[in-house]
Amino acid sequence: MTLFELERNADFDGLLTYLEQSSNPNIRRRSAEVLGGLESQATDQKYPREDVVDQLITVAKDDEDERVRAAAIDALDQYGQDALERFIGDISGEEIDNVAEWKKAQLLAKGLRADLPELRMAAASGLGRIGETNVTSELVKAIDDPDPEVRKRVARAIGRIGAPEAVPALAPKLHEDQYDVRIEIAYALADLGTTNALRELIDIAEDDDEVLRRIAVDALGRLGSVDAVEVLAEALQDESDSVRRTAMFSLVQLLSEAPASASHQVREKIVDELAEANERQAVEPLTEILERSTETAQRRNAAWLLGRIAAEEYQTHAQDALIETLADDDEMTSKFAATSLALLDGDGLEDRLLQIVEDDHRDDGMRVKALFVLGKIGGDKARNRISSFVDRTESDRLRKRGFSALSKLGGVSSFSGDFG
Repeated sequence: MTLFELERNADFDGLLTYLEQSSNPNIRRRSAEVLGGLESQATDQKYPREDVVDQLITVAKDDEDERVRAAAIDALDQYGQDALERFIGDISGEEIDNVAEWKKAQLLAKGLRADLPELRMAAASGLGRIGETNVTSELVKAIDDPDPEVRKRVARAIGRIGAPEAVPALAPKLHEDQYDVRIEIAYALADLGTTNALRELIDIAEDDDEVLRRIAVDALGRLGSVDAVEVLAEALQDESDSVRRTAMFSLVQLLSEAPASASHQVREKIVDELAEANERQAVEPLTEILERSTETAQRRNAAWLLGRIAAEEYQTHAQDALIETLADDDEMTSKFAATSLALLDGDGLEDRLLQIVEDDHRDDGMRVKALFVLGKIGGDKARNRISSFVDRTESDRLRKRGFSALSKLGGVSSFSGDFG
């Protein structure tokens, strides 16, 4: 069975077997990552949580590959502070249970100076979880640790704690460290979200180095701030295809990250900026998100945006992606696709939707959404064919939605509602 299948089935036995016995370090590392991602399903009813933590601790201490050890430590981090502290106590001999948080932070800060890099990694992760600011200066010093895996976790901890005084120490590392450390530092600056942190990200978003620009636009998507929108919209014109696509992903991410108080402002700003952008550079990445992304929030926002920016040359391309999304497993995503399609009338959309409604091999949920859109955009042709359809369909759900569409098209006076 593949790792993907084991993850999909939450097969802890199979994943732990790969983690313990595979001769391939890449498979062991990926097994640790998957186990971390399944933390919420590791319960006594599904699989003993303690058994997973025990094995991750063993791997974090003893695996011969440093990347596997690092992945196991990150997985322990996902299993919570208790799991991390068990590992730290196991490897250091320090007893840190039943200690006040501020005192615990001081003990963990000592671990940042330990000889073992695994202990320094775990100490940084633990400090990020505790969130005490009394050890910020120790973390700032540790950003120069000789081990890049430690530097990554130190940057992550600084972002979690929210220590704005760390910006001057983090900023130079954006230019001089290795790629994966730079990414963590950029994310930390985005998490800090101060004016100085934002300025650093905006500066490197305009850097000559393509890698730096991509890192910056990736991190800016985490801000949830209207201040990042213009920078990301400008990045849609970047000479690098990779930077352009990352910028679009970040704009979509912004819609998810924006606080409720600023959500409407961020949405309006993004729509305004994308309306002025090159349509190919805006529409194609959004349709790619709908076709390939497995992130629900990304797909919802991409579906919502497409109806508000696609026009003229790329309207049919957007319709194609949205029509397929009518059958999405996530109900909200399919609803957003339907409402966006209702804004993209033209180019034979009425005929295409009627074909879906009348195709008995299509998913019923998709046909319901198609009827909803036809109720918004349909004309005499739609009214006549839907009227014939409701007379012959054996599905109560489709019949009801058909009557709802007809009522909006002036065909009947009864039944109302939108989605089934």
